[in-house]
Order: sequence, then structure tokens, then C-alpha cells
Amino acid sequence: MKNMDILDRMPWLAKDAVFQRLASIAEVAALSKEERREYDESLRKFRDTISVMEGQFLEGEEKGKAEAEAKARQEKQESARKMKAKGFSDDDIVEIIGITPEELKAL
Repeated sequence: MKNMDILDRMPWLAKDAVFQRLASIAEVAALSKEERREYDESLRKFRDTISVMEGQFLEGEEKGKAEAEAKARQEKQESARKMKAKGFSDDDIVEIIGITPEELKAL
């Protein structure tokens, strides 16, 4: 009885989702052995594909981040070189650009 009370209080869309899920479970339960094997195989392939796609996304995200960091580092170095050529002091360059004195000396 308690579960029915919960169902009665649920909004219509939530009830619809519950019944859709129950229908899906019932459909799978009604499959023959061969159909169930095929269903399980297709579900495994689907999950494998999603896993590969997520891995590729994360790999691309890491690569993009590394490229952005390298570009930012190059831009800082170029700005430091220009400031040095304009006569800025090493202390000012380090403070403004945000690089270490060692990085500035390496330029």
C-alpha cells in the first residue's frame, strides 16, 4: 500500500517514466533465449562504444589543455622578450608577466 501512496503523489511525467521503465523490463523478460542473447550482445556493444567515446573525449580534453598551456607559456615568453627589448627591468617583467626569474634568464 505504501508504494501506491508514493505513486499517487508522483507528478504525471514521473509516473510515465516509471511505467515506461516497467514496460521496457517486461519486454526484455518476454524475449526468447536467442533474442535475449542478441539483446545482451547489442547492449554490451552499446556500452563498449559509450566507454570508448568517453575515453576519447577525456583524451582530447587533456590534449587540448596541454596545448593551451603550451600556447600560454609561449605567449608569456614572447611578451617577456618584447618587454626586455623595450627596456623593462627584470623585476618588472617577472611581476607583470608572472614568470620566474629563472624562466626570464632562460629567454
